[in-house]
Amino acid sequence: MALALRLGLSTLLTLIGVAGLVQFSLQPPLASRPGTSASVVLADLEAQEALLDQRQQVALLLNRFVGAQITRYFWGGFSGYLDVLGIEAPQDMKAELKLEEQSTQLRLTPRTGKEAYVARVEAIESVPRGVVCRGEGTPGAFPFQSDRLGCPPGWRSLGSARRLRTTP
Repeated sequence: MALALRLGLSTLLTLIGVAGLVQFSLQPPLASRPGTSASVVLADLEAQEALLDQRQQVALLLNRFVGAQITRYFWGGFSGYLDVLGIEAPQDMKAELKLEEQSTQLRLTPRTGKEAYVARVEAIESVPRGVVCRGEGTPGAFPFQSDRLGCPPGWRSLGSARRLRTTP
């Protein structure tokens, strides 16, 4: 019985595969399709790879910022200096550190490109909460919902800092 079931299933899958191949029209490689040049395709792919690499590096840096500021908060307050936190801003980005009594924010803006990055830590009811976001323009207000700090409207989460929450 088991052998007949396996054989039947194998035959069915083979028939579905053959039927799919018969109707599947093969396309030439992306770089050799009419209307596109290989250099344009490669340039687009390089730009996408560079953006993803930039996002990964910035996410790591901003998550370190959030963790360091949460630690500093428990030691007496947020820090207004990146070097005190052991963080160095990338040379190809403009860094703006904003410090208030119950919050701190680091915004990184690349010298080229539209996308900006921001990390914010707020002490809400004496509990620091952080979020790391990416978006365009100047970030608006950071909403606080369901015991979490969220990204401003139009901005997207960039890393795991939004999950960081500590209790005193």
